[in-house]
Parts: sequence; C-alpha cells; structure tokens
Amino acid sequence: MTLSCEPTNQLHIKQIFEGSDDFIYAETVLNKKKIHICYLQSLVSLKDTLDLLVNQLSHADKDMDPAQYIVLSYNARANLSLDELVESLLQGMLIIFQPDGIENVVFEPLHPKITRNIMEAQNENPIQSSLDAFTEDMNMNVGLVRSKLRTKNLVIQSHSLGSDYPRELSVLYLKDQANPKMVELISDCLNENKMMDISDVQRLLKALKQPSFSLIPTYVTSELPSATKHYLQDGRVVIILDHFPFAISFPAIVTDFWAVKTDQDHPLPFMILYRIIRIIALLVAISMPGLYVVLNAVNPELLRIQLAVSITDSREGVPYPVLVEVMLMLIIIEMVIEASIRLPKSIGPTITMVGGIVLGEAVVQARLMSNFLIIIVAVTTIAHFTLGTYMNSLSIRLYKYVVIVFCALYGILGLMASLVLLCFYLGSISTFSIPYLSLTAKRGKSNE
Repeated sequence: MTLSCEPTNQLHIKQIFEGSDDFIYAETVLNKKKIHICYLQSLVSLKDTLDLLVNQLSHADKDMDPAQYIVLSYNARANLSLDELVESLLQGMLIIFQPDGIENVVFEPLHPKITRNIMEAQNENPIQSSLDAFTEDMNMNVGLVRSKLRTKNLVIQSHSLGSDYPRELSVLYLKDQANPKMVELISDCLNENKMMDISDVQRLLKALKQPSFSLIPTYVTSELPSATKHYLQDGRVVIILDHFPFAISFPAIVTDFWAVKTDQDHPLPFMILYRIIRIIALLVAISMPGLYVVLNAVNPELLRIQLAVSITDSREGVPYPVLVEVMLMLIIIEMVIEASIRLPKSIGPTITMVGGIVLGEAVVQARLMSNFLIIIVAVTTIAHFTLGTYMNSLSIRLYKYVVIVFCALYGILGLMASLVLLCFYLGSISTFSIPYLSLTAKRGKSNE
C-alpha cells in the first residue's frame, strides 16, 4: 500500500477532522525519506519535535527507516487501527505514515506549554508544611505524590472512562495500608462503568455508585500533595482526575471533621490543641443558632433571669418571630460567603467585609435583628470554617437548618433529638465497606 493511493485510514482521519482548523496533514522528509504526518497543532509543537528527530537520526544509520527508528527509540506504537489513531490524535500524539514497511507509527511528540507550573495552594493554607499544590496535569500530580511517597507499596492504576468524552484518571493506594475489599469495590465500579462520561465529580460519584443525596460527603478533597500523602498512609484510596487540580480520597470518616492531615507536621501538644478547638467549633456550628431559638421562643426558663432579660431587651421592637429572624440572618450570611468566593480576589474580601459591617449595623439600628443574634451568627460562621475540610463545613452549614427547625418545634428536646439523629445518620453511612464512624481506614483497623 502506498501513500499515493491515499490509504483508507488516512482518508477517514481527514474526513473525521476536516472541520477542525488545528488538524494538520502534511508531507515532509525525514532521513531522506518522504513521509506524511498528521497531528493537532494545538497539542503538538511540530518544529521542536522535528528538530529533535533530525538530531537523533543524524547519529543513526543513514539508510535506516525513520519509522523503524522511532519505534525502537521512543517506545512508539505501530500499525494501529483507525479508532486507535483517532484516540491518539486527541491525546496529543503525532502520527507518521510512510509508503512502505510500517504503515503508521504513533509516538508522543513535544507539546506546547498549555499547563501551569506547580504553584502554591490557592484554596488551602498549609502551615509548616510543603507549599506545592496540584495542577491540571494528571501525570504531574501523580509524580508529586510519588516524589513524597518513595515506597514500592504505592500502587498506581490508570483508567479511561467515557465513550463520547473520554477522561483519564489514576487510582492510587498503598497496598500495605489500604483495605483490599475497598480497593476491589472501587476497581469493580470503574470497570463496570467504563463507558460512562465523567465530565465532573458528580458523574464520577455516580460511576462509583455513591449516593446522589447525602448530607455528609463520602469523600474528601485536597489540592496539597503533602495532605494526600497522609491520606494514603491512612489507608485511603486516592483518585486523581485529569484536568482537575484536586485529589479525591475515599472514604471520608468522622475524624475528617477535626483532623487536618498537615497537623501531623506540628508537635503533638499543638496538634491536640488544634483538634480540640475544631471539635468545639463543630458543636458550636451545629447547635448555636438552634439554641438561640430554644432560649428565646420555646424554653426561656432555662436561662438565668438576668440573661433572659438582656436577650429580651435586645429583641425589643423586632417585628419577626425568632425563627424568621434567625433564618433571614443566616441566609444573608450565606449570600455574603458566596459573594466572597465568587468575587475577584483583589476586591472580594474588602467588599464583603465592608458590606457585612454596614449591613449588620443597619439591621440592628432598624430594629430588624437583635444585637445578640448578630453575635450568634458571627460565632457560628467562624466555627464553620474552623472545621477540617471545606466539604465538611458545607455539610454542617446545611444540617444546622435541620437543627433550627427541630428546636423551633420541640425546644431543648428538639435540639437533643436533632443531635442524636445526626449520630444515627452518621452511623448508617458506609463507604466501600468502611463505616463512617471508623477512626481510621487502614486495613485490619477499621470497624468492618
């Protein structure tokens, strides 16, 4: 088969990519032999690649077939099918066609710089720990983890999920720490759903058969390789998605509320202090708004008379019931938090701080909210962001509304019932055979 008669694979590739302006099909000469090449210009640096090949071939036999040399020197693949050629092009490979010998050769060329360098974390603030963070390049992220865990027990498995929009992912675990049953269940889920497109984390969770509606996340995320290293040592299975600068660790357990993995880089007394503060913050974030409703609207007799009078005076002139007052203030704070996240970093903190101060003073002077409620909401908001991970803070932000409704209906009994209900709910959660109330996910140490 010769190039002059336009082989079937080449014709089909031209037809598939005829609407893409970055698709290049050209003729060139390599080692005095005419070849045809095709590639996606947006993913391949052709000049640098050809310069490298010419330099390498100059040291080889002058009569050596360039395709054969590339196969031997670059661990390239030869004589692939049409589907494999198309998939290789989409992955940024370069294809060489020649008139005789090997029909086609696919190898990885030099790529233009389309990924950012390793930088400091943008969403997590490590203290006395390594500052490097994950990027959008999956291979680079795996390399960051590998560089921090130089052990033969680190297992890395590659998967490709999706039919219309394939996406690569890597599964990492320590075979001497991870629960074998958990690893097997995750692998089975990925293999069963190979054709499912995972354009986002929700789709990945669906492929892993995780519940769509859950107050408590069954995984934790981190953009820090140092934290991911600790998760692996704790027996977790880590999934790294291509073009997603966070590591997803399974399963989540109850200690994630107060245990930040980088705490272990501090002296033991300091680590214990941090975690005690977070446990207190967890209780405050859940119960404080509900307790305000209880003591104002349902069971004011629980307070000392002086404090009850003080709280009553602060609510003098407020036209709303306590439940409505609390809900309105919490919703306003939620909007302030979302605004601080969405606004540009250069102006976001300033605008939200000034807006919060002006708004807080205005609602108090207008007698729409009580001074005491402003204190309660401020303390609750601070407590939310003291918790171990952002995902857990979101779950507590959501569950506190359940607590408020129970408190409005049943008073102090409702507060106790909502806390007990939360404990029962946590006890019912199990992720890949690991109970949520386990203190560790290590093999042989979790409560199976």
